Amino acid sequence: MTEPCGFAVSVDPDAAQITLRGCPSGPGGRVNLTPAPGVELAFDRIGGWLSRVIVAVGQHGGVAAVDEGAVAWIAGVFGIATAEAIGQAPRGEVQCLALRARPEALGALSRLARLDAARVTSPVPGSLLWAAEAADLAWQAGLTLPSRALSAPTVPVISPNDLGSTIPADIVRLLSGGGPGSFTAAELACSGEPPAGAPADTGPRDGGQRLEGMLDLGLVPDGVFRPGLWPGSDLGLQAYRNGAPLVAVEAVLLPGASQEDLADCRVRVVDTDARRVLATAALRICAPSRAGASFQARAELPAPAGLRALAKSGAASVELVGDERRPVHGTRLRRMRRALRWADAALRAESRPNGLAPGLTDEQWTSLAGLAWDRCRADWKAAGDPGRASLAQARGAALRGALGGAPRSGGPNEGTGMRLARPFLAELVCDPAVTG
Repeated sequence: MTEPCGFAVSVDPDAAQITLRGCPSGPGGRVNLTPAPGVELAFDRIGGWLSRVIVAVGQHGGVAAVDEGAVAWIAGVFGIATAEAIGQAPRGEVQCLALRARPEALGALSRLARLDAARVTSPVPGSLLWAAEAADLAWQAGLTLPSRALSAPTVPVISPNDLGSTIPADIVRLLSGGGPGSFTAAELACSGEPPAGAPADTGPRDGGQRLEGMLDLGLVPDGVFRPGLWPGSDLGLQAYRNGAPLVAVEAVLLPGASQEDLADCRVRVVDTDARRVLATAALRICAPSRAGASFQARAELPAPAGLRALAKSGAASVELVGDERRPVHGTRLRRMRRALRWADAALRAESRPNGLAPGLTDEQWTSLAGLAWDRCRADWKAAGDPGRASLAQARGAALRGALGGAPRSGGPNEGTGMRLARPFLAELVCDPAVTG
């Protein structure tokens, strides 16, 4: 991450920015950070290397130039020569740069960007420990202006006693039954968590295919829905129960979410191949089924004609949106976004966040991570990106090779040369005094 890497330099006058493109991101995508006004950094989500730098260009005396504040920040991290070269880029005098950064600063910035992204999809997004760790990283990086990661939590805190549903019941059963490595990716692929009280076999299944759903946090309001530790637990789906032509959908709410927050939200059954909405319904808040559990939002939709066939082909999907007028994502884009969600789950499992599920062993966490990388690989392959699919497959295989070796989080896996994701403090320590 700290070694010099060749960055291609391009200037876009229309967008008023300079872009430095380095090594492309892998199957986990990239995460962004704005450490100073006019400077945006992008890091690979898995390896942490700097993948892209964007510098804003303004008009000074009628001439395109980089803001002095941005130049000063770049000089402090990457050196004066780099800052001067970027300052000359608007005149077309620079085509390529080899960036050399202060290792401790770039490492802290990379970790800060990944923390910011992980907090968004964490089952405990309101823990005060996110801000505490972010503040320490900002100090290490020498930041003087707050980033989004340094702001106060925008969602209410969650008690660790409320995290029991973050792993689907099917996965808990499989983990408890035969130990690490006793379940397969095929078993996990159909292990969504049904609504409370529903039988395990819920969706329209044909040839092993179940109607799939996805909580895409980019499509719903912030601070309303709580993602699960495993993507299969984001939404509870149930179709054709007792023969009724209905699809029931449940989503877990964050503490403090109200019916007013759900006013514009809709559940939709969509055909992503045709990019059309097949059915839609509003959500209503349901009281928890047991003491201490979270409130849920529930909706029932009419099962569209031909739903079983669409589910079998993989074109049918259930989604939540914050605006019913939002266009339907095509199948390829949905698979790309789902691949990133699986990568997020895999990295979280790699880090072994024992505060979220203290009953899981290191081997079980590692096995879960390997299975999540399998799902990530499948989605990247289906999306037409064999390169990222291959990288996801390789990481899953390396994790399986590490089973039994008990590698330490954040350290290289013996015999594999890979480095596991490190846990974030908010997920490693779920202290009721801190998290609510």
